[in-house]
Amino acid sequence: MMDNSIKKIFKLDSQILKPRKLNQTWIKDIGYDQAPHYSEKMGLYELEDFLTVTSERIDHVKITTTQILNCPEIWLKKKIGAYKKYKVQPYLDHTYFMKAYEVGAVDKAIVLGKELGFEYIEFMSTYKDVPEEDLFRWRKLSMELGLNMFYEHHPKRNWFKSSDEESSAFADIISMAKPFIDDGAKMLVLDHEEFELQNNEGKVNYKEIIDYFGKEKICFEITSPKEGNERWLHDLKKYFQLFGSNINVCNVMPSQALLIENLRKNPDLDLIPKRF
Repeated sequence: MMDNSIKKIFKLDSQILKPRKLNQTWIKDIGYDQAPHYSEKMGLYELEDFLTVTSERIDHVKITTTQILNCPEIWLKKKIGAYKKYKVQPYLDHTYFMKAYEVGAVDKAIVLGKELGFEYIEFMSTYKDVPEEDLFRWRKLSMELGLNMFYEHHPKRNWFKSSDEESSAFADIISMAKPFIDDGAKMLVLDHEEFELQNNEGKVNYKEIIDYFGKEKICFEITSPKEGNERWLHDLKKYFQLFGSNINVCNVMPSQALLIENLRKNPDLDLIPKRF
């Protein structure tokens, strides 16, 4: 009742209810082990309070792979359970897939992810380095277990560390993403480094990708604050300017989550730099 009164008096817009196809916000949950790169480290006690305030605005959460590898399983399950309680869907980052691939244990890692309580797993572009029959098997296993999929496209250097810094042709992005989308992946995530390498071509290339898959199938990644406090804001404003403010965005830090809706309504707002 009070919320409705506040919205009525101050003429506030109502939040678009979940599940939603557009206007999605995905956050990044950092573990205690990732300082000093990040100042935001979400523990269990502050998480419950945080979600009480923000959960209606958050669709998915990326729980960083370092937490899965380094934190007690019982603690991790409590964290996953807290997000699910507030209808924020946790997912395994592409780094989880990479780490599992490095030790030859992707099948077991997929099963483990489901047992821990994750709702989604994120695969990534491997540039034909991984046999297609293996990728097909892992997609099939994920779907059989009820572990939904995302596919994130990265520039080639993120899989082959010695590769040149070059962007991907939009046709290559589509061809690598299509098998995942065809096999049930819910979203194509476009890595922020790919867009940076695209330069002016990104506007055209990304619109081609949006036209092919549909905007509701695309999620745009913003830059983490470890690469600069205001880089995420620059990314967000650029995406909104080029592709519309109703796009899905990810890699959002908890402190940024409540600001996203205001920026959707007015991408030119100057409120963020004043906070630093």
